[in-house]
Amino acid sequence: MRLFGRKDEQLFQLFTDSARIVVRGGDILLSVADDYNNLDKKLAELTSLENEGDLIIQELVRRLNSTFILPFDRKDAFQLVQKIAATLDYITGIIDRMILYKTGKPDAQVKEMLDVLYEALLLQEKAFNLLDRIEHNKKEILKACEQIVELENKQDLLYRYGVASLFENHEHDPLTIIKWREVYEHIEMAQDYVQDVGEMITNICIKYS
Repeated sequence: MRLFGRKDEQLFQLFTDSARIVVRGGDILLSVADDYNNLDKKLAELTSLENEGDLIIQELVRRLNSTFILPFDRKDAFQLVQKIAATLDYITGIIDRMILYKTGKPDAQVKEMLDVLYEALLLQEKAFNLLDRIEHNKKEILKACEQIVELENKQDLLYRYGVASLFENHEHDPLTIIKWREVYEHIEMAQDYVQDVGEMITNICIKYS
């Protein structure tokens, strides 16, 4: 079955557009890891992208409030909207912290964490793109969500290892520890929100297919 009826196809498209916006945010984030120049410009690009995402979110909320029949709980729909928006907020916050704290160029640890986050963002976008034909695509959707969970577990390990390394390698430089720990935490929080979305999509698949 199609998750949204004909009258609601625009609503579904807005969800997929939101996921696409978050991936574009991830693209900018990876560019920072590869090239630590022009951070202010990249943050401005992310802020502009965030504004674009906010407009999509506003339209989503308007449609959710005006649509009387939804194929799944309205509360779930609103939570999906909020978690997608929060993910982009944290992605913006990662670069913001790098600029604010003058952290310097990301090391291999940060790059690996960003790669894991980006892979999860792509899987999230994939799940949303498949959700319109939930019964036909159920197996592929659930597989993508399982992979998101696996990546979150991997990110947890990277986060713990990263924090431990900060204390081990910078025990006499508490400012460096504070700066990079903030960055690590924002990456971890963004990853957590992607996992939350994956779990919600999994539940929708189970309940409505």
